[in-house]
Amino acid sequence: MTAQESVNSTNTRDFYELKRANIITQKKGLPFMMASIIVWGAILAVQYLVPGLTEKNFSTFCCSCLLMPLAIMFSRMLGTKIRDKSGNPLSNLGFKLTLTQMIYILIVMWAYAEAPEKMVMIYAIVFAAHLFPFAWLYDSRTYFTFSLVEAGAALVIGVKLGSIYVAGFMMIAQAIMAGLLYLEVKNCAGNGYSV
Repeated sequence: MTAQESVNSTNTRDFYELKRANIITQKKGLPFMMASIIVWGAILAVQYLVPGLTEKNFSTFCCSCLLMPLAIMFSRMLGTKIRDKSGNPLSNLGFKLTLTQMIYILIVMWAYAEAPEKMVMIYAIVFAAHLFPFAWLYDSRTYFTFSLVEAGAALVIGVKLGSIYVAGFMMIAQAIMAGLLYLEVKNCAGNGYSV
């Protein structure tokens, strides 16, 4: 083995150790997925209870403000940290990927003004699509599958049935996703990793 091959092998091993450590300490982002169940439940309640399309859409935006406080609460319950200060760069990457949804919210704001009857559908598609990079970050088939399924289903349900059904589907899908992620995290523990 040449010196360069040895360095590359060490760098690769170090990278995968950082990745595994991030998976363990962040529990595959489970606190955020648990929080999203409540957020989508609140959006479902808004779609069902609030009269008037403008009021429904504005209240839907307000529901999204619950995500971070709820994620912090679930993080404490699960013994994880939203921002891991261990110096693992992948932990910071995960937090930044979570914040990308705030950039994509501009698309939802456009829908609020230009296509208000489809705003919840577009919000659901944006939410689902932002989950895709976490499939790589957490080595998770659950993120990969649900990002695609939720985005596609939100489009079809939104076009055919409407916002209340999109919100209901997203709440149920996020609950299933959180359950599957919990099993993935538990499987990590079963493989001798401390979670």
